[in-house]
Amino acid sequence: MTQFDREEVQAAFAARLEIQERDDWAAFADTFTGDAVYVEHHEGTFRGHAAIKEWLVPVMKLCEGWTYPNEWVVIEGNRVIYKWWNRLPGKRSDGSYYEFAGISVTEYAGDGKFNFQEDLYNWEETMAVMTQWSEDNKAADGAADGNDAIS
Repeated sequence: MTQFDREEVQAAFAARLEIQERDDWAAFADTFTGDAVYVEHHEGTFRGHAAIKEWLVPVMKLCEGWTYPNEWVVIEGNRVIYKWWNRLPGKRSDGSYYEFAGISVTEYAGDGKFNFQEDLYNWEETMAVMTQWSEDNKAADGAADGNDAIS
């Protein structure tokens, strides 16, 4: 396996983050090689650029407006491992974010592309945060409309 310079790996990772910040998931999918593997433990394993793109673009459409701040990043050889937050829009009444953490393991393959990604996160925590966010937004919408928010 070819070992790439740290600067190249770091630049490719930074480029992916810029794409992610724009919610451009088709372009993000294009950072995978033709033979890449993407492991998402709740959604499944996707093999090949086309399969990754076919899954990723519509699923991430549901997440428009989210942000993904990184807590830390480790680059070792061609591998990039990082802890991120899925941060939903808005904040709770106490000022805290609606967010849940995850870790991704990626493998850089050259030419700005990655041939592997695995995302790890707690599905139960994800659903709890998303449910609370949804309920709080319904309550806020109901209060703004003068309607009862319970549905």
